[in-house]
Amino acid sequence: MPTDTHVDEPIDGRTARAVRTKDAIVDATLALIDEGDLRPTGPRIAERAGVSVRSIFQHFDDLDALFSAVGLRVVDRIAGLMRPVDPADPLDQRTAEFLEQRTTVLESLTPVLRAALVHAASSTVIRGQFENGHQFFVAQVDQVFAREIAAAGAGGSTLRDALVVALSWPSWDMLRGPQGRSVEEARSVADAMVRALLASTPSA
Repeated sequence: MPTDTHVDEPIDGRTARAVRTKDAIVDATLALIDEGDLRPTGPRIAERAGVSVRSIFQHFDDLDALFSAVGLRVVDRIAGLMRPVDPADPLDQRTAEFLEQRTTVLESLTPVLRAALVHAASSTVIRGQFENGHQFFVAQVDQVFAREIAAAGAGGSTLRDALVVALSWPSWDMLRGPQGRSVEEARSVADAMVRALLASTPSA
């Protein structure tokens, strides 16, 4: 009689193939978005992934489920670009490190966020991902510039909001899109805005 191990092997093999197929679909979707395809369709995703259109919807209930998986893959991508900025470091050092990191992340996110905006109005999943991302970025500002925000006293809330806006993706996209600035030019503008805001705080 076959052992339990032999019985389990085909199941494990099917599971592994399903995982590889799902990964290929997510990778294909993200690759198309990175190339500027803001509305990748099922047939285009399937062609890039080397699977059938039917296979996409065998692995994902709907496009919202697929976009959710793409969002998780993007989180993994930007996690590799981030490193802690010590709130105890001198302000100039913190500012330089944080600006370099944040603008690199924003540039990496730009194709995905432009595509997400196209779908956000009709997708609660994407709207939720936008909100989660925004709250994460706000928390970073709160942590890195906690001393300066506290030192601003009654104006701390205004300083915090101004830093959040200066370091936000919409501001970055304005510079990179309509303003036509290069990455380095956009980074210089972000640097100027942030340093001007921080220069007015007592700790500066």
